[in-house]
Amino acid sequence: MPVPVAKTTWPGGNVVLSAVPVEEREGLVPYLNLVALRGGQMLSCAGHSIGDVHFPIDSVVAKVSVDRSGATAEGTLIGNEGMAGLNALLGDFRARDYAIVQISGGAYRVAAAPLRDAFERSGVLRRMILRYISFRICQTSQISLCIARHSVEQRLSRWLLQALDGAGRGELRVTHELIGVALGVRREAVTTIALRLQAAGAIRCSRGRITAVDRAALGAASCECYAVLKRDLDLLARDLARF
Repeated sequence: MPVPVAKTTWPGGNVVLSAVPVEEREGLVPYLNLVALRGGQMLSCAGHSIGDVHFPIDSVVAKVSVDRSGATAEGTLIGNEGMAGLNALLGDFRARDYAIVQISGGAYRVAAAPLRDAFERSGVLRRMILRYISFRICQTSQISLCIARHSVEQRLSRWLLQALDGAGRGELRVTHELIGVALGVRREAVTTIALRLQAAGAIRCSRGRITAVDRAALGAASCECYAVLKRDLDLLARDLARF
């Protein structure tokens, strides 16, 4: 069940939500709930309306595109640095892709309509969200390059590092099938590569869990895209902290 946030507090744990201007917080508290997201949960579906915006704490959400055959293509990965449901703040309350929970965990859920009202009223909040949009655009561009130029093993290693950062912990509760959906590859390919990474000492796999054992080894198996994405993530956190 959703847990209302106390009026005397403002939640931490999410970079964007923590940066909401003080003057806007009181008006948003009645719409703010702490919720538990489970792996495989669909937060939005292409063509359907977006009623809520989610700010992950230690959960991770994948944005994916799906064609008529049901095949998926990788999009952005959203963890504790961001928000899922961004379209609603831009006046488009209809989802254009799918937002699927990859890593189970907590998130703050806010009704889209009052958050959009605050976005339109507050110049500071608007500049903050525009900075986050810039980050998402760069993230999308880099991932498109990664899909086109790098191997599935490199992409999976990069994805795991992103997910570990987004969840803020060293263990991911996620199935190979869900990772396959996020990356647009077969589950069997994920399993084969995960076992190879485990043999190299980078990760440890158990049923529904992947634990980071040696991040340096995982980084060596990844491509340069992770370093670019991590640099942009650090710049986003620095800039939002200044608002």
